[in-house]
Amino acid sequence: MKSVYIKMENTKVEQFLNKALEILCQTNIVLPKSATLNIYHHAGNELIEETGALFMNVVNSDYCKSYVVMTEGQRYPEHYHKIKHETFYVLHGVLNVELEGTLHRLEAGEMLHIERGQDHSFWGEADVVFEEISTTYLPNDSIYLDEELGKKSYLDRRTVIKPEEWKEIRKKWSK
Repeated sequence: MKSVYIKMENTKVEQFLNKALEILCQTNIVLPKSATLNIYHHAGNELIEETGALFMNVVNSDYCKSYVVMTEGQRYPEHYHKIKHETFYVLHGVLNVELEGTLHRLEAGEMLHIERGQDHSFWGEADVVFEEISTTYLPNDSIYLDEELGKKSYLDRRTVIKPEEWKEIRKKWSK
């Protein structure tokens, strides 16, 4: 697959999505034909380069699998889950996870399990791709320690690319 330029309404989110897709191209990961993409921009669209991530949800049933892409300098805010527990498995780059106040540095091929209720945040040392394997993903299951983030609605913290839209992106990408 080749890189493709995706046009969106918000320039910063558009730039991030295109960069994330370029990173996925470089990793040679075989991407799913059907997926929902959640582009998180917790602190607002204009600050996505600092706070956010792309989650490509591949499966969401009794279990969930997502590819997560973060660019250099991007962080995912400190939070915990009321219901789900998850495992991060690094595919490309180095992922830093602060879990309950302890820093874990994970290289490609390493994983870390996070129980429900454990405070955690994460970021890459540079561009990073990892799998999040977890119990069912449910909206509003993330409780953010930053009260301001917690006040934002779930829909205001993300941009969604639906499976039909992802299929169209893949068609353009494979040409």
